[in-house]
Amino acid sequence: MYEAHYGFAEKPFNLTPDPKYLYLSQRHTEAFAHLEFGRRERGGFIVVTGEVGTGKTTLARYFLSRLDSRTATAFVLYPALTAAELLGSILQDLHIPVPGASLKDHVDALHRFLLEAREKGRDVVLLIDEAQDLSAEVLEQIRLISNLETDTEKLIQIVLMGQSELQEMLSRRELRQLAQRVTAQYHLAPLSRPETEDYVAHRLRVAGGDGKVSFTSGALAAVHQHSGGVPRLINLICDRALLAGYVQGVRVVDAPMVRQASSEVKSALPRRPMARYAPLAALPVAAAVAVLAWQGRPSPAPVAAPATGVADGTVVKTLAAPASRPPAAGPLAPMLLGLDHDRSFQSAVGQVQALWGPDLLERTPLRTHMEQVRRLNLPVVLEMFHPARRDTCYLALLHLEGDQAVVAADGASLRVPLAEVDRLWTRQAVFLWRDFDALAPGADPQRINAWVRQALAGLGYPAQDPDLAGAVARFQQDADLAADGVIGARTLMTLYSRSQYPRPRLSGGSS
Repeated sequence: MYEAHYGFAEKPFNLTPDPKYLYLSQRHTEAFAHLEFGRRERGGFIVVTGEVGTGKTTLARYFLSRLDSRTATAFVLYPALTAAELLGSILQDLHIPVPGASLKDHVDALHRFLLEAREKGRDVVLLIDEAQDLSAEVLEQIRLISNLETDTEKLIQIVLMGQSELQEMLSRRELRQLAQRVTAQYHLAPLSRPETEDYVAHRLRVAGGDGKVSFTSGALAAVHQHSGGVPRLINLICDRALLAGYVQGVRVVDAPMVRQASSEVKSALPRRPMARYAPLAALPVAAAVAVLAWQGRPSPAPVAAPATGVADGTVVKTLAAPASRPPAAGPLAPMLLGLDHDRSFQSAVGQVQALWGPDLLERTPLRTHMEQVRRLNLPVVLEMFHPARRDTCYLALLHLEGDQAVVAADGASLRVPLAEVDRLWTRQAVFLWRDFDALAPGADPQRINAWVRQALAGLGYPAQDPDLAGAVARFQQDADLAADGVIGARTLMTLYSRSQYPRPRLSGGSS
């Protein structure tokens, strides 16, 4: 309606997730880095969450568009499916013929395809949008799909994108096995005030309106205030404000226009918190009503984009290209950016070893989460990444005090928010622990069984001789370990962590 008035090639604030309009804010840059890191790791799930309208679907399409021809992709947009329907959709996207109609036929066909793809050196990515709508049955099927692997790596990389409810779902006890397989996780927050201004400038420029339309400083402040920095709301408000300028015959958008546009947008949305809104199909009708409303306002003479004051008392701001910003700023970032991959691992191991003294220690790698790290209560080596790095690095997590963490790398220690450590952690950890009773592989199996039975009984898992494996499995399940009933290094480490042997602790000091 207003494209010719402003000289746009197309509307700059459409709601469709067009990748060419993707604005990579600091948050989107970090989210994309998490997607890329998780894909390269081939180790588990990648999870990206964010409130409605924060740009998840656009980011998903951009991520898929950056994959090369060696990568086969399946993109599930409507996850309200049964397990069989989900598998059918995946097979259809990957162009896999299915010889039968049963669920097993579908899984077998997918497995054959994945093995053939690996032999040809091809990657396979499954991306599921709006994953918060997945049922428990379908989530279990997705977990089973992730079990398709070789001895060394996963055959398919699975990306789950959804609203904040997805985080709540993954925190449920019945989904802990899936949550433990998350390799990279990121939550997309709304845009800051400067990012909102840059976002508006970016969309205008892509649409061909650079220098042809201006938003005053007051207008941009009002856009951020009324949208909360949510891109979809920014689009709705700016689109309506441009419509107002068209009706009045002007090319300068001021604060009153934005406030009126915001009022109309909000009146057309469901009566619930703005952070969780969903645009209504009735918005086009509301837009027509808005034209009539704006026509009732006094219309000043058309003006060009000036560089002087306007009616709302602010200076017109001609929008320029957004300046680049350093990604992932924070107290931990300088440390991570200066570390060498191999040297940082040896240094972190040395820092943890120093807490134990000269004892000979076992090393157990574990892909885990921060809550389990807290429960094990052992100083640990964490694999870290940063969006500005091309590889990972390591630091030692030495101590926890509430929401603060003491970390060390290359001989230097730093006190930082635990949330920042968790945000840049790959979920891969190496635990160092002492095998006090020499139960490592090669020890007498009967002695190991007797020790484990006694330790389990003390923790409330009594077991008779025939039922030792069952008691071990129950303990493993409660400890967020693979509940296979096998007494391995991870199970022994966890049992030792709950014993009375003297050892350094993440919290509470040594004992």
